[in-house]
Amino acid sequence: MRTSRKLTHYLMAVFAAAMMSMSALAADPGTTYPSTSEASDQKAGSLLVYTLYQSNASNVAGQDTKINITNTNESNPIIVHFFFVATGCSVADFKTELTANQTYSFLTSDFDPGTTGYIMAIAENYLGIPIHFNFLIGDLYTRSLSAADSYQANLGAIAFSALWTNPNDDTARTTNVQTGARQVAIQIPGGDANSVTVVAGLDGRNTGTGAGLAGYNQLPATLALSNIPSRASNDRTLLVLLRPAGNLLTGMSSVGSIFGLLFDDAEQSQSFVQGSLGCHNVLTLSNTTPRTVPRFDSVIPAGRTGWMKIWIGGGSTSAATGFLGSMIVYNQQARVNFEGGHNLHHLTLVPRGTISTAGDNGITVPVFPFTGN
Repeated sequence: MRTSRKLTHYLMAVFAAAMMSMSALAADPGTTYPSTSEASDQKAGSLLVYTLYQSNASNVAGQDTKINITNTNESNPIIVHFFFVATGCSVADFKTELTANQTYSFLTSDFDPGTTGYIMAIAENYLGIPIHFNFLIGDLYTRSLSAADSYQANLGAIAFSALWTNPNDDTARTTNVQTGARQVAIQIPGGDANSVTVVAGLDGRNTGTGAGLAGYNQLPATLALSNIPSRASNDRTLLVLLRPAGNLLTGMSSVGSIFGLLFDDAEQSQSFVQGSLGCHNVLTLSNTTPRTVPRFDSVIPAGRTGWMKIWIGGGSTSAATGFLGSMIVYNQQARVNFEGGHNLHHLTLVPRGTISTAGDNGITVPVFPFTGN
């Protein structure tokens, strides 16, 4: 009898372990996050934008950035194409393959040392054509440590979902389940493996033979800094701005001029224009950046806070230009007061419409096969 009871307990333990394993492999609880939800750092997507990377080639301990990316798909690998867009608009790239459930990290000092800019990561098939694979998430850690300016921040990668129709199924497989063979599917409409480029619209459209079909989520047209501290206590605010549009083969587009409103905490506002901004910009807010009347330190004096909203150009709804940004707050006396960073808030979106060129709110992606393992 005792032996039988022990056997029963053993079998029950095995059964419980099997049930827990099955539960672990089951689908995640809750409903699927809709791909139509607009771009943010709180969702998965087929295209990620990391708003800032930097490193000091001669002092990586003082300045460096760690890039992290994860494939949340439980059964399918994916090719990820990283594009490093420097402040001067030039582009460098590399590709890697992420297996199912794999997370991957690297230091930009190892890949693009001594450079400041932003990174775009695009899900592709083995031929190099962007595909529908809304399973990528990521973030970055950046630090810049010096005697005068010392800060560290963690910024989430802003994810854009692919919106075009998936002709297979929601798992967006890149390999054949039965044979293991690599398959070409779910590519962006109008994409041609024989062409040099495809144009993918970040306003929800794309050009080429698939003109008018859905591309990725829309870019924001108006951005906001929700809380800006006073400079009187040595607090400093960095404003990071970029425009992820243009040609990833020959060079990306510049931000140009932005128009904005700086508000104090009593609801009064001062307008400003900040011009001649490049592809990637890291600005320290001050009495001259932006230049307001009265000056920044008068608008946000000691013990007070303010906020700001900005957009590119004159603010025409029909001609809105998309861009992205982040803010980092720190104190010139390291570890004094609060510090950290976050991506800017998206207040309005670029209207949907067919793109005529990549110079609008679209990107031209070079197409070439993946040659890794």
